[in-house]
Amino acid sequence: MKSKKIAILANGETVQQFTKTGSLKPKYWEVWGLNQQSTWKGLTLDRCFIMDDLKLRMPFYAGYDFVNWLKTYKGKIVTSRAYEEWPTSENYPLEEIAHYFGLPLGTAFYSTVDYMIALAIYEGATQIDLYGVDMTNKEVPPEMILGTALWIGAAQARGVYVRSFVGSLFQFVTNPGICMEAGLYGYVQRPRIEDLVNNEYYQVWKDERDKDARD
Repeated sequence: MKSKKIAILANGETVQQFTKTGSLKPKYWEVWGLNQQSTWKGLTLDRCFIMDDLKLRMPFYAGYDFVNWLKTYKGKIVTSRAYEEWPTSENYPLEEIAHYFGLPLGTAFYSTVDYMIALAIYEGATQIDLYGVDMTNKEVPPEMILGTALWIGAAQARGVYVRSFVGSLFQFVTNPGICMEAGLYGYVQRPRIEDLVNNEYYQVWKDERDKDARD
């Protein structure tokens, strides 16, 4: 099976690792961003997620100028409710997602990024790279952090390779080195990482990456 890599962009500092390297986009099946990233020069999104209602919520958060500009946006907009005034808007498949994951997981969405990760899993992503999904600001609500950590775990439990980048809070659950050093609560003597690695699991990813590189 060919790798299906998705880049998910949010607004934390590590998003610069994507935006400052113009050659990254061809490495991904799709690149997904959110909200005003649709206006960023030099950034082409395959889908822009705007989960706040375009009529009833988004104007109060982002202003009417941005919402009206979106009516001319050529890219695909994924939102909580599509309207004819925004011709490229489409409904987020909430019912399908909720049925697929079951409850309560299928409704545990506390940020736009949560919706993005869930849809990536649902659509068969083999790798999800999280650029700007940092949540290191002390003002970030705890439920938002918990929600994104939950969906990262949901992806990993289904065999999806998830990456975050240095500066992201989620390095604690996506970086094997940090997990070895800061995790393994309770162990006086930590086991060797070589003893914990499932070689068959990582061989699958090596084979996919090698095949992807050849293709």
